[in-house]
Amino acid sequence: MTTTTLRLPAKTTRAQLMVGESATILKRFYLIQRELVLMQAGWMPNTAHWERKLLLPEFLWQDALVARELRQRVLELRYPERNIDVGQDDVLIRMVRAFRDAPDELDFVRGLRYALKPKLHEAYQRYLQIMDPLDDAPTTRILRQALSDIDEQYTRWDAVLDGAASERAQTLAQAMGDLLATTAAQSMPDCATQHPPFQIARYGARDPRFKQVRFYWPDALDRSFGAGSGLQLQVRQGVHHLNEVWAAEMAAACIFDLAEEADAEFLFDAARWCFDEIRHCRMGYTRLGEWGFEMGEMPLGSFQYDAGARCDALTRLGIIFFFESTYIHTKPERAKIFGEWGDRVSSHDMDFDWADEQIHTHYGTRWLKYFLELRNDTRRPVDFRIQAEAAVKAEQMSATEEDKWDVQFVFSEMMARATAWAADQL
Repeated sequence: MTTTTLRLPAKTTRAQLMVGESATILKRFYLIQRELVLMQAGWMPNTAHWERKLLLPEFLWQDALVARELRQRVLELRYPERNIDVGQDDVLIRMVRAFRDAPDELDFVRGLRYALKPKLHEAYQRYLQIMDPLDDAPTTRILRQALSDIDEQYTRWDAVLDGAASERAQTLAQAMGDLLATTAAQSMPDCATQHPPFQIARYGARDPRFKQVRFYWPDALDRSFGAGSGLQLQVRQGVHHLNEVWAAEMAAACIFDLAEEADAEFLFDAARWCFDEIRHCRMGYTRLGEWGFEMGEMPLGSFQYDAGARCDALTRLGIIFFFESTYIHTKPERAKIFGEWGDRVSSHDMDFDWADEQIHTHYGTRWLKYFLELRNDTRRPVDFRIQAEAAVKAEQMSATEEDKWDVQFVFSEMMARATAWAADQL
């Protein structure tokens, strides 16, 4: 007499990936997303083209949000293991990092849009097709959001791009191989070393369609000039908001310079900081445009970002913290003034600016303290005020007579234009 072992059949194909396999793939996705944030941050200061410069901070923030959720998911799957190291994905990540070594910003963003992002998009779609939507349900939401972000990014990149990825970028993407395979790419293609290693720009690039000046308003050189009132304050605040592009650049530089030695949360905080600052920049650009100013009439300088060129990375973080914490009190004051003046949009922008800046002062305090402790440095975050002021003062003191003439000319031209436009509305 024989006995038969009875078993119930598995009637679905859900069980294609076990926990370890899923964790391996999702860790790879996280590491790539992290590199996306770093490379976009690195290229942001050296991107002159206005529309592309505005997109990089927003997209790196979106990529940072996806990276954060992927990291959390990996930690959940690998619990109680808390380390996320590159490990066997070392060659792959170095290959991804090679995308930043583009010859110029246009080549970089083309590679991002037409080679690297499509590679990731395809991998995310394939993972969703083979994953278990029941057991691995938390990942579904993460990757669907990531795909939605990439699809939107495609549309917005296509509005400011033409052409295609370079042969080098396409070769790199192809050499990355199957991102869902147990082992990642094992050898670097020759094209990965065709260009010098990327170096972040320490002086802000500016689109020639703007009125290019080093100092964009008289009070940038002479504090006694004051902010003014009424119409002058409206225009002045629009110009200052526009020029907060420097703060987005500085936040981007801090990401690029400091993320490798920081806790993972620094990347996410700094990415949000960078995105917030480019939104403030957009506020000014939008208001000035609505008032009738053309790009060529809007002054765009870079002296605050340039002030950090000869500083160490921590002092650059101190510079942006100094500006955030020193002038934050003006935000609610001016929101109130503009509201009373009848300029609801400027009031609205200043109100949301103020909300952001309160978060940023927390970021600055938190991360300066973190890096100081990491370096066994006994200074306090507030101590960076002296260094930050000195760096900015040195940039101001370097102003030439031509610089001083330029800023006065810009002021006179803008106020004459604003006065005429306001008179026409009566």
